[in-house]
Amino acid sequence: MQTGLPLPTQTQRVSYWRALLVVLVSILGGYLFTALSFVVSPIEPSRFAEFIGPAYVIATIVPFLVAFPVSVIIQRQQVKLSEALMELEQAHAELAFRSRTDGMTRTLNRDAFLEDLSDLQKTGLNGAMLMIDVDYFKSINDDFGHQAGDEALALVAAAIRSSVRDQDLAGRIGGEEFSVFLKDADLNLAMQIAERIRVAISEIRFSPRLGVKRQITASVGVALGDSEVRLDDLLRVADHCLYASKESGRNRVTASETGWRVV
Repeated sequence: MQTGLPLPTQTQRVSYWRALLVVLVSILGGYLFTALSFVVSPIEPSRFAEFIGPAYVIATIVPFLVAFPVSVIIQRQQVKLSEALMELEQAHAELAFRSRTDGMTRTLNRDAFLEDLSDLQKTGLNGAMLMIDVDYFKSINDDFGHQAGDEALALVAAAIRSSVRDQDLAGRIGGEEFSVFLKDADLNLAMQIAERIRVAISEIRFSPRLGVKRQITASVGVALGDSEVRLDDLLRVADHCLYASKESGRNRVTASETGWRVV
């Protein structure tokens, strides 16, 4: 599962070589137009030397005095514009990221998770839905405070993110409940990943208070989707399997044996 903001692109810099190239082109152009001016408006040969020298001196000096600084100024303005556009793009990306991400756990928030699933439903929810709920989470808040509860949720989310694949979706859908959609996963793969998540959570080292250790466990429900399943049905079956795990003693994985239909 990939998280984080896109890296900013490299901004352009002022190129003095480019400014010198502009000067060179300006000088050559000045020479050309100076020569053409003598062709268009010929002067007496006796006075030619009197005009040719100053004309080419001016055609050489003026580009250095005008073209070079103007080129540098234009490039600096372009750099400022590029930096402003990059900052604006980064701000938009950060805003979009924050609007889709649960700040505490760095997983998708509920709306973003369901939105992505709705998009997948257009081509078929082929894969497996996992519902994950932290066991006895209320007791952590009651015994150690909400700050400790927040830390526990962040650790659980990190364990989930490290256990799924890059193409999978993981989100916090409410309180201490998380959900993962495993794209194109069959039951065997879904059970392997679900068990990997369960073990990773149970191995979290959580010390809500100095000298106090508290084990964290989670129950998991697994439901398979296909090209015909509706999102609501898939979530309902996964949730049904989650509660089956809770009723069977918690800290375990339960999968629907009847596909996505509860009978």
